Amino acid sequence: MIFGLLAEVDWRWMPLAVAATIIFFWIFRTVRWFVLLKAAGIEIDFCRLYLIGSMAVALAIVTPLQSGEALKVEFLKRAGSMERVPGYGIFMAERILDFLVVIFIALTSVVFGISRFLNPVAVFFIAALMLISFVVFFAATKRLSPENTLGKFFQPFNQCVRSKKLLLTVVVLTIAGWFFIVLGWYASFRSVSISIGLFETAATMAVTTLLGILSLIPWSLGISEVGISSFLVYFRQSVPLAQTGALIIRIYGIVTLLLGVIHFLIWKFLDRKGAVSAKAG
Repeated sequence: MIFGLLAEVDWRWMPLAVAATIIFFWIFRTVRWFVLLKAAGIEIDFCRLYLIGSMAVALAIVTPLQSGEALKVEFLKRAGSMERVPGYGIFMAERILDFLVVIFIALTSVVFGISRFLNPVAVFFIAALMLISFVVFFAATKRLSPENTLGKFFQPFNQCVRSKKLLLTVVVLTIAGWFFIVLGWYASFRSVSISIGLFETAATMAVTTLLGILSLIPWSLGISEVGISSFLVYFRQSVPLAQTGALIIRIYGIVTLLLGVIHFLIWKFLDRKGAVSAKAG
């Protein structure tokens, strides 16, 4: 039944539509990274940032806590473009922004009654606890001296929160990036005739993403399938169709990995070409 539904997918346009949303997601993340680096006084070529950031984000989906994205800092450190301390500080600021935006999407779904099978009281309690922790965390890091290593590490985060213009810019870029992930999931669902709206898709994406990250299981194997199929059944889709929806999102992840490999090959080619040109010069 499931494979019969997959056989009806138009494989000519579906991968292209999904690939487009992934690439736009990576572009917005690169712009955000570029803005944060520039605010920290670090100037790096945008194209280089895009290729390195894209392959790191692709790798992140198969690592616990999506920690693989941190490799982009190591790539730039090895290239001599920046030091680890400010690099990881900026990376931490990015992850906090991602986490807050995904939580906002998940909480919005609870407010509008979409995630009723989750306990709203517990969700709001957790959200309030996280907000208080965020305020305490910011107050503590604000007192750190920018002269020591720990202060330098948290400086990009503090700088982001203190500057309203910078904060607004990176928040808008973060929301825009995740919006394209929602579009990618929506296109994937529509390709197997799952008729749910963008809001329902956003709720499914946000909650299952959070569950996958907190589970510490690489690629959220099992967690993602159960979460997605449960949401789709809740949205009155048949069980076989809900299971197909979970499988098509897994295929979405495979497309992401393949695009990451392509970006890695392009980066290696350009890096080798640059090294040859430098030697010739």
